[in-house]
Amino acid sequence: MLSFMDLLTVVGFFALRIGVPLLLTAEAVYLLKRLDRKWEAEARAIQAQVQPAEQPAQRPAVQPNAPRPATVVRVPKTPQPVLPWVPPPAMERQPGQRPGQQPGLMAASASQPCWKTKGCSDSQRASCAAGQHPELPCWQARFDAEGAIPEDCVKCDVFQRYPMM
Repeated sequence: MLSFMDLLTVVGFFALRIGVPLLLTAEAVYLLKRLDRKWEAEARAIQAQVQPAEQPAQRPAVQPNAPRPATVVRVPKTPQPVLPWVPPPAMERQPGQRPGQQPGLMAASASQPCWKTKGCSDSQRASCAAGQHPELPCWQARFDAEGAIPEDCVKCDVFQRYPMM
């Protein structure tokens, strides 16, 4: 069983554990506020020396709804130059070319179709999307059919030589 002296010792140490940090914090707050007041007084003294105090009678009375003088400088807008209209270049459609497809891309990409470059048989060509759409680049036909560019197309020389768009 605990004696009264043991209980006082525990309460005393608890008060010491909590009380000392609280007292130190309160003292730090007091000293910092005192230092702040001192700095504010010094700043006011310096400001009073630099700027003499204005008398209220010297300032003109401000009307609450009085219009303020305009301080915005308005620069007249310069008219935009009118450029002549230049028609777009005529796009020639070649046989087998889809509408909207740029001319000459297939010819620039490869001199022969991919099934000839890879040496595909007629049965492989019939089942491949590139063979069914010779007007498209081979990798584009496979992308349209499969939803992704196959890995063998990415490594292919025809795909590597195709101009970037």
